[in-house]
Amino acid sequence: MKKEKSRASRKMKQVILVLCEGETEECYVDMLRQKYRLPIKVISKIVGQKINQRLIDRHKKELRINAADKIQCYLMYDADVKKVVDTIKRCDATSLLSNPCIEIWFLAHIEKINSQTTDVNKCLQKLQMHQEWNSYIKGSLSLVQQEVLWKNRNLAKDNIVTSTESEKAFSNLSIFIDELNKQQD
Repeated sequence: MKKEKSRASRKMKQVILVLCEGETEECYVDMLRQKYRLPIKVISKIVGQKINQRLIDRHKKELRINAADKIQCYLMYDADVKKVVDTIKRCDATSLLSNPCIEIWFLAHIEKINSQTTDVNKCLQKLQMHQEWNSYIKGSLSLVQQEVLWKNRNLAKDNIVTSTESEKAFSNLSIFIDELNKQQD
């Protein structure tokens, strides 16, 4: 009689759910998903005022295969509108905020960000002054830009203020990078 082989139960990796506002954030997270090769689901085009716990729970439920699945949820938004930031902070998810926009995080991949308050247009102008970014268009990332973001992702953490309690330029996307690095190990 043949002995049955016992299989070790396969442990499913934690699923990461990212809800975000725009196409730029979606492009960035898609690039990270491809590079890290982790199960990341991105849901974009959710306007900040529309985000709420019920919506988050619905998307988590859609991803859950069984009750043991662990789904870690992140909300990636620009922090230039206080009402949106307040709404996001009330949700049961990790907030990934950039002030004034995600491009300040991209800029941190190339230079140290001073803590001056800056607006979106100044941030975009400053980013586009760098050779790799002079043709940058919101909502898409060229292969060269993706490579800069990938290669300098850990440098960016040191180049920017992470406190989200500031009116100055900041981004706490380093939280997300740290989590992806941890899961990859």
